[in-house]
Amino acid sequence: MEVELLRSQVFFPASLEIQEELLKAGFKVPYDKESGRKTPVPVVVSSREHRKIRESRLLKARDYEGDGKFALLPEERAVIELDVTEKGFLVLKPKPMEYHLEERGFLSVPPRLWGTWASFSLPFSAYEDIVEEFGAFKDEEAMGIQLASKGSGSRIEVYAYKGRSRKDLGIPVFGYALGLHGLTLADEYLREKAEENGVPEERLRYLKLGLKKRKETKAGLKVGVIWENGKPTEITLKLTTTEPRIRIQGLYGELIGKSRGELTRTREWYIVVHAGDFVNALEAVHKAFG
Repeated sequence: MEVELLRSQVFFPASLEIQEELLKAGFKVPYDKESGRKTPVPVVVSSREHRKIRESRLLKARDYEGDGKFALLPEERAVIELDVTEKGFLVLKPKPMEYHLEERGFLSVPPRLWGTWASFSLPFSAYEDIVEEFGAFKDEEAMGIQLASKGSGSRIEVYAYKGRSRKDLGIPVFGYALGLHGLTLADEYLREKAEENGVPEERLRYLKLGLKKRKETKAGLKVGVIWENGKPTEITLKLTTTEPRIRIQGLYGELIGKSRGELTRTREWYIVVHAGDFVNALEAVHKAFG
């Protein structure tokens, strides 16, 4: 089945692996103090709502209105496919058809230290169809689904995790792949930055700017529901990795952060979980408030 997404955000700046790949190719990532040249790793964003951001944060977009200070971005479309394998694994395939590239501005906590680095929001109206489609995989006797919540005022986010050892992760993820390959705007952005940094364009053909799960990667998917004024409005999916920790040599010293996976060249985006874990988690967060 296919569901249209409300939002899709993949924070590739959270990956030290991609940053190192670009540094080795000759790019000044994210900022060169001497020349003032910036080559931030892009965040790939798709939103069904109009968005207003500072033009200085916008790296690349197909269409937008700007006044020199702010950029008004039009509605963008992305979908997610949900398919089950014969062995009961659920393959989630996000597909950004319309999107833009953003720079992540100054943050008190660098993205390389975050747990969550990719998030996808579905309208809650898809809940019944998803449960009906994959309800056969629900395990009535399954134990270990726990709940956690955060929020303020009328907005509360509830997400599920499986077992106390996975409280920062969610339900187990058995595989994933996400990358910048095949994204036209990313290709254009990198060609422009190659010229700006004096990097031979042919070098771009050999870059690995995708990530896939390693065997040792500790990964999970937070399955959640966002409640507004006591009513569920969104289903939220967040891909999280916490281990192992890695270190790279940045432009101005050593950087340490959480691994996001093994570098690869991939045009396909997917996340693999067990269908039973997914349905159990989704029903648990829906029933959080009765």
